Amino acid sequence: MRRGRRWLRVISIAATALVLLCATVVWWLRPGSHRVGHDWELPVRYDGDRFFAEPTAANGNRLTFLTDTGGGLFLTRRALRRAGADGSTLAGLARLPAFRSGEGVPEPTGGERWMKVADRDDTDGMLGQRWFAGGVWTFDYPAGKLILRAATFAPTTQMQQHVMALGFRTTCGVRIANHPRFAVTIAGETIQCLFDTGASAFLTPEALALIGDGGPSERATSFVAASLFQCWRQSHPTWRVIENGCGMSRQPMIEVPQVTASGFSAGPVWFTRRPNEAMQWMSTFMDQPIQASIGGNFFRHFRITLDYPRATAYFEDAARR
Repeated sequence: MRRGRRWLRVISIAATALVLLCATVVWWLRPGSHRVGHDWELPVRYDGDRFFAEPTAANGNRLTFLTDTGGGLFLTRRALRRAGADGSTLAGLARLPAFRSGEGVPEPTGGERWMKVADRDDTDGMLGQRWFAGGVWTFDYPAGKLILRAATFAPTTQMQQHVMALGFRTTCGVRIANHPRFAVTIAGETIQCLFDTGASAFLTPEALALIGDGGPSERATSFVAASLFQCWRQSHPTWRVIENGCGMSRQPMIEVPQVTASGFSAGPVWFTRRPNEAMQWMSTFMDQPIQASIGGNFFRHFRITLDYPRATAYFEDAARR
């Protein structure tokens, strides 16, 4: 009898531990909610059709983070040193430092308030897909504004005229990644893409001269898998190609005359080629495979609101507002 009771006790303890483990995993994966009482316009610098959050630390130093709906979430030791918080790490993790009142940015929600700390000196960090999770965000590209919407957000009638569903990867009903997928149309073909506000290219002098728009070398781009790049090149010989396009990736670029999303069309849009393996790896974070990432060089024409909890995007043509 005692042996039987002992085994029952062991099984009970194991079952309880398993339930607690599962609950912890679900808690970590599920984002909380960015619940703010009013629309919050964040301190940002709009540069090369990308949004850089620039909060001011409590000690007066300004930090700079690329905001990237398709990217990771990390701080650097440089950022912590500059904020006077270099002693606040725990097992290689740290929270955002304290900011001056009215000059900060929100923390990530859920379990990832503690962010990975990277040993890098070229950046203060990145506010990626998990930072956006649990909120409603408006990217006002023409105005250069990034706004966290109030908890009472409701789309206007105009916004509802151009609405599209976003796809997120889920398992057993739990969203396990927050990389938004949406569809665009190019040359009559529907292409599944990552909504990628941080997609960047570093144009070569040759590319800058050919594009000739007076913009900076480091700027927003869109990405396309090498196989689709080659298909476009063969099917559309009049589309311009820059062989030596991106100075960092050493990849060519192709000019797509027009991209259509949510009933709006804009162009031309330059796409930087990415290896097929890179797109396949990115697809592992998505709810279905993608062939491209669409960045700010297309979004710059619009005011776009991403409602993460409802997996919905609203496009507005800024020229018609």
